[in-house]
Amino acid sequence: MRIAVLGATGLVGRTMLNLLEEATFITGDPVLLSSANGAGTRMPFRERELECHEVAAEHFAGVDIALFSAGGGPSLEWAPLAREQGVWVVDNSSAWRMDDTVPLVVPEINGNLVSALEPGHAGGIIANPNCSTIQVALAVAPLHAVFGVREAHVTTLQAVSGGGQATVAALMHEEAGEPDTSGAFPRPIHRNVIPAIGTLGDDGSYEEEVKVVRELRKILGRGADLAVSCTATRVPVVNGHSAAIRLVCDRPFVAATAQAALADFPGVESAAGPGEYLTPLEIDGSRSVHVGRLRPDPTDPCALLCWVVADNLLKGAAWNAVQIAGLLAGKKSG
Repeated sequence: MRIAVLGATGLVGRTMLNLLEEATFITGDPVLLSSANGAGTRMPFRERELECHEVAAEHFAGVDIALFSAGGGPSLEWAPLAREQGVWVVDNSSAWRMDDTVPLVVPEINGNLVSALEPGHAGGIIANPNCSTIQVALAVAPLHAVFGVREAHVTTLQAVSGGGQATVAALMHEEAGEPDTSGAFPRPIHRNVIPAIGTLGDDGSYEEEVKVVRELRKILGRGADLAVSCTATRVPVVNGHSAAIRLVCDRPFVAATAQAALADFPGVESAAGPGEYLTPLEIDGSRSVHVGRLRPDPTDPCALLCWVVADNLLKGAAWNAVQIAGLLAGKKSG
């Protein structure tokens, strides 16, 4: 199984490459691709170094699966060209997520969308969801199964690594007392919280908030019947997104039932009691989504509150994409 990685020199691309080192479905070296700026970069893979190439159509020849993490523009340009050559593209940008013809996949929730593909089916695009949406969806899905969620109200606290290398560098500069001139953030991020991620829409919502609303519904197979609201914030944490969530359900909250549903759901780990939780620092490097502070909302017997944390570079991006690639590899060899 031949693999390519577009955006290999970025934070997510490097994390994808690290994960692929242990993937048993790879045959041969992965093809590492980037913009012209990253071309020539040598990157470690399985105790040797591979050279990164400037992306061109010919690099997709003979490739079975391509993992894209290069932004929306390159995805719109190169994903159709790769698909035409029989490549399955797993895209980490927002470019294809809301396309009705493109599955938006969290394997533990709707991996059946990949499993249902015809064995040997040639070429297509599968979208990797937004990093915050993935962890919210994995917390909501098992609770929806037992209580019937009808409203999800989310406040995210997102690490700077979600914005890439430039935003991490901006925080490092500010922490060192140096002015950041990159414009990576609209306000200083050191010792601060910024409630604005992405562009501002006409209704006052920022782009990141709209992603959570739309993508959560699509992943769960829901429409406007699932009321979703989101306030997205950027916090001075290097890695690990958090979310405070309130769910309103069809049936009354029962703690034991909720704990059992979360414990049985793949990819989710739940704290034992309502006062217990993990933090971004503690889950750095984990491939699971961690749910804590699970408790009833005292104002409504059918509502519950919880705290969710996950490594945004792993389950929020690279690991979810590699999981999808593994499902595709199984179908292509079937």
